[in-house]
Amino acid sequence: MNINDLLQPFNLREIEKQVFSDIANTGKTNAASIAKRVSISRTSVYDLLDKLVGSGFIVESLSGTTKQFEIQSPEKIELLISERVEGLARAKESLEHFKASYYNKTKDIKPRLTIYEGKKELQQMMKDMLLYRDITICGLWPIKQVIKTLTPEFYFKFQAERLKRNIKIKVIWPIKQLPIKTEFKFLNANERYKREARIAPSNIDFSLGYTIYKDNVRFISSSKISYGFLVESEEMADMMKKQFDIIWKNSKPL
Repeated sequence: MNINDLLQPFNLREIEKQVFSDIANTGKTNAASIAKRVSISRTSVYDLLDKLVGSGFIVESLSGTTKQFEIQSPEKIELLISERVEGLARAKESLEHFKASYYNKTKDIKPRLTIYEGKKELQQMMKDMLLYRDITICGLWPIKQVIKTLTPEFYFKFQAERLKRNIKIKVIWPIKQLPIKTEFKFLNANERYKREARIAPSNIDFSLGYTIYKDNVRFISSSKISYGFLVESEEMADMMKKQFDIIWKNSKPL
């Protein structure tokens, strides 16, 4: 039984999952025994048990003067999951109404500019792309400098999350930075990695990169300066996409 998968929709803390897992594996038990097996204080265990009982995951009973705890029946847990699914469905329906209202109110607003400085903020700027699903991102991307700026560890995790969300990439890399591709498998350009890559003509070199999707254009600088900015503008996105398409046509497939 995979406890993490079972409890994933409920945003429980790791220690709460451990307590639930301990009871599931042991059967009916008491707080003192749980505290010993999980290696936490009895006071903390009672706090965790109170929350799990209140949430409906475990059942409390009395044996003499000792409280006993056991996990809820599968049918009751199934009901909890169904209620969560129904709640998410209602939230998604409400989100569609919220989107319509939001974009109706903001369609005539001036383009928005957000500036990011430093490695942490640039990483957050990149992670914001993962709010979307099933889209294609176009990018003029100085890959070696970007990985140096964001760190290989971050870039590896980012690419894994991108694939989960079915976000495809059409990317142009400068020829001088191409050797870095051999260092990282996650830079492969094929259907598995949902990446189509081309190499810019030798006379086109760049240290400032950008990505385009929907009406967003994200720019990122080299690691020497470590800044980036997001422009939310339909006109800007359209102009940059046209520039990208021209360079794409004159670039060589990887």
